[in-house]
Amino acid sequence: MVSCETVSASRKAWILVAAVAALAAAAFVFWRLGPWRAADARAMLAELPPGDGMTVFADLRALRQSGILQRLAGEAGAESDEYRGFVAATGFEYRKDLDAFVLRSEGGRRWIVAEARLDYGNLRRYFLAHGGRCVSGLCSMQGSTPERQISWVRLKSGRLGMAVNLDPLAAAAFGEKAEAPPWPMPDAPLWLYLPGRFLDAPVGGPAWLTLAMEGMRGARWLLWSARPEANGLDLRLEIQCADAEKAGEMAGRWGGVLESLRDAARQQGDQVSLPAILAEGTFQATGERAEGRWRIEWGRLEKLLP
Repeated sequence: MVSCETVSASRKAWILVAAVAALAAAAFVFWRLGPWRAADARAMLAELPPGDGMTVFADLRALRQSGILQRLAGEAGAESDEYRGFVAATGFEYRKDLDAFVLRSEGGRRWIVAEARLDYGNLRRYFLAHGGRCVSGLCSMQGSTPERQISWVRLKSGRLGMAVNLDPLAAAAFGEKAEAPPWPMPDAPLWLYLPGRFLDAPVGGPAWLTLAMEGMRGARWLLWSARPEANGLDLRLEIQCADAEKAGEMAGRWGGVLESLRDAARQQGDQVSLPAILAEGTFQATGERAEGRWRIEWGRLEKLLP
């Protein structure tokens, strides 16, 4: 993933689409699990360096326990030779060893805090064997391109802190104190935060996506989150606006987007695609926020899976 400063408007829009599709396609798993053992997303977010970029949290433990992670990621062994070599050298395979992560992307830089069962000695040896260096607990090596410098440290919590950056020592920033985010962290196993600057209208995307992105123009930030319910998935979208008047306008624009999707679904007899499912949402303004909500039955979500 790359930051909004380095991608086209169309690419930014498809980042949002991919995130929504992943939320919808994967989250029905939590119904099968019952109460899920939540990773501490707040503590993980607090370990990221200061900044404000696209941020994703996923509790992969729940996805793995259900078998859905395998369906979404594919069978092990289909990856590149480079990845298979990494697994052989370190013993780490994300399908079974990665429990949760929070990732932030901004300005061409990526920061990751991960909960994982990982042999740090093996990881250190892997970096050194591939031309990397390790100094005072920080290891770094060049990735697939010269500007893709990968560095990592073991955090005081025992989690892994990893950076992908032009700076080969970027992981040293994990020791810096970050301020609490200005947005409410969802109590959900899967969520996505986007700053307002990511919300450019797409070029060349489907008409419904163009309408949706236009409907968020002027937002300060947005949050997608997915929570399990007894009969399906509770999918929510919160959009922070400048004031209550703007929130009302945005809720109205989104209402128009949903109505357009409903009309298209009726005309095409479509009940199973992602646009048709999103058409059934509702939107309202609450103070300075426009809030959308979708309650989707598990059976319909399962049809979105590959």
